[in-house]
Amino acid sequence: MYQQQQPRPVFRVVTSAGEAEEHLRVIRQAMERSTKHSTLSGLSGIIVGLLALAGCLATQMFIKDAPNPDWKFAFTGLWTGIMLLCFVTDFLFTKRRAARVGKTAFSPLGKHLARAAAPGFVAGAAMTLFYVLHPEMLGSYLYGVWMLCYAASLLSVGMFSVREVSALGWAFLAAGALTLLIPPDFVFGPRAMMALTFGGFHIAYGAWMGYRYGW
Repeated sequence: MYQQQQPRPVFRVVTSAGEAEEHLRVIRQAMERSTKHSTLSGLSGIIVGLLALAGCLATQMFIKDAPNPDWKFAFTGLWTGIMLLCFVTDFLFTKRRAARVGKTAFSPLGKHLARAAAPGFVAGAAMTLFYVLHPEMLGSYLYGVWMLCYAASLLSVGMFSVREVSALGWAFLAAGALTLLIPPDFVFGPRAMMALTFGGFHIAYGAWMGYRYGW
């Protein structure tokens, strides 16, 4: 008598920690390949770095750093504008890069990375607002706080991206901690560290990413 074959299960239960770890490794590798070939743009990093250097130069020439309360709105307004330009630049080049490989900028992975980066940026915005309310308490050390918040975002994104993103995050973390220890009147003070990190680090990162993954 013919016996009907049982259908194969669609899902299989993971029975060991090693097997679950292997599945996570495969998923991460797939996400890394997707990021490599869709969202990374070396040119974006270079332009962001140049914008940061322009912000440092404008601060040096036209705006007095904190803790002078008279300049707090001009100072935060300038750097808010720089940040928005950086976001627009990164979005446009991400969209351009994604179109080249037949993907979209708002892929599920892209949305996941945005959620991972969000807490660090929200923390940076909160500390900027705190500076506006109490400029004498943070002063030019706000630069170091920005570096640490940005490092938190990069390290969160780096968990799902290529290792260069994590390396940049660790570099910002170390530089931010160092900036908080530098006397404000030191020859290589917090503003110079801002130029080195948001300017120099981004340009070096963008050049490397462009060389390795494409522009």
